[in-house]
Amino acid sequence: MPPTSAAPTGAEPVAPQVDAHTSLRNALKLGGSLLVTYGIALVMRMVLPRYLGPEGFGRYNWADGFSGAFFVLSALGLDVYIRKEVSVRPEHASEFFGGTLLLQVGLALGLTGAMWWVMRASGEPPEVQRLALLLGGYQFFYRLNAILAAVLHARERVDGLSVAHVAMKCIWGGGLVLVLLLRLPLPWLAAPFIGAEVFKAVYLFHLTRAHAGLKLRLDVRSTTAALLAALPFFLNDAALATNGRVDVSLLGLVANKTEVGYYGAVWGIAGMTMLLSPILGWVLLPMMSRAAASSPEESTRILRRGLEGIVVVSVPVTLALALGAETWVRLMIGQAYLPAAPVLRLLAPIFVLTYVATVCGSWLMAAGRTWTVTRTSILAALMNPALNLLLIPLLLARLGPAGGASATALSLAFCEVVVTIILVSAIGPRAFDARGLAVVGKTLGVCAAVTVVHLLLGRAGLDARDLGRGLARLVVDGAVYLSLVLVTGAVRRDEVLALVRRVKARRESTATAQSPLPEERVA
Repeated sequence: MPPTSAAPTGAEPVAPQVDAHTSLRNALKLGGSLLVTYGIALVMRMVLPRYLGPEGFGRYNWADGFSGAFFVLSALGLDVYIRKEVSVRPEHASEFFGGTLLLQVGLALGLTGAMWWVMRASGEPPEVQRLALLLGGYQFFYRLNAILAAVLHARERVDGLSVAHVAMKCIWGGGLVLVLLLRLPLPWLAAPFIGAEVFKAVYLFHLTRAHAGLKLRLDVRSTTAALLAALPFFLNDAALATNGRVDVSLLGLVANKTEVGYYGAVWGIAGMTMLLSPILGWVLLPMMSRAAASSPEESTRILRRGLEGIVVVSVPVTLALALGAETWVRLMIGQAYLPAAPVLRLLAPIFVLTYVATVCGSWLMAAGRTWTVTRTSILAALMNPALNLLLIPLLLARLGPAGGASATALSLAFCEVVVTIILVSAIGPRAFDARGLAVVGKTLGVCAAVTVVHLLLGRAGLDARDLGRGLARLVVDGAVYLSLVLVTGAVRRDEVLALVRRVKARRESTATAQSPLPEERVA
């Protein structure tokens, strides 16, 4: 991390200091809790598709996507707005929280009625209707918790939040196991989701009051001002929902629920690569906002090193998913979903692009260019359903099973490419310096070499049609990748070790010092 700029002196207002070590420690804390929660989620993502089968899992996944597409409107863009503004104005959250909470409750009631009317009109089975309506309740609390968590992220009080993540996921996982063991009807799958989010909402409300001073009060003027300021974030969230929710709804309506099952099951595998995504949103935007308030140059340095780190971390995982698609499907969700292996291969590159777009979008928002991000998301929101409507019937007819799911994955991949190109272009040369471009070039070269090795291993007998041989092939791929990135310098081992030592030394010094001096705050 680059060093922070010196604090201004004299009578001028002092911009908030950027302590990147604090942000990094918070990221590690949140990442540790997410490793636990993702472990639980991984087990359930392996069990649930196997238990329900492609058709049943497709109904569940469609109901989840349908309710999520409606309830994204209830978030009002406040979570992103809070991370940007409350990180520099801590008392601001109490000025609008009570009013926006009242508005969210009213929106939830209206959205539930709209969902019921649409499902009745489209002739969805009663159990799917009940499941979707119950998942709408889960979506309300999920969005509320995102807002409460954003207050804690902005104030850098994440210890209790890490505990909440783990406790909530344990409630969710245990509840789902109980539902499956008792063989309860499909709508009961919503119960663990609702129970876990209600628990988390109560706990987070306590944390925000205790650690962030959040107060419930109704201030119409402040609420209106916050909603207007959050409008671009709201439109951005609504547009992003098209890429993540509306496409699933369209797939179920244009094709069938089995195609949704194929798509949802492999998305569950690919989605595990998004472990860093919430951490980037929780930590990066507040840190960049504080950096932009003190020094634009510092914010740019954080951007460049952030993009470099994202490439180093996400590319090998994406490559492993793409090369071993058949092996991962057999191992995690079973032979019944094998037709969806090409869908996983199409989804794999999306996540590198998503990470790059997230970092670039955070920088643009911190720099006051929120509408650039919003307009880009709206463009993708218009392209994605159009591409789905065009490609789903075509590929379903030509490819057969999983053809519709492949069309949805291809549409999403194309939109993500467009979004990434636009956001990187909007930043311009500041996005990558010579060092960052060198890392990208070396990493792509390593990927090409590993792909060649992977193909040669297949010809040598390590065929993906056998699970054991497929796993052995991936182990060799991983060893070759690790060796090459170290030899070429795509990953700088000395810098990684130095960063670990600095964070460890910082943690030890803060544990012994009751009031660290300002000059000790380095990034």
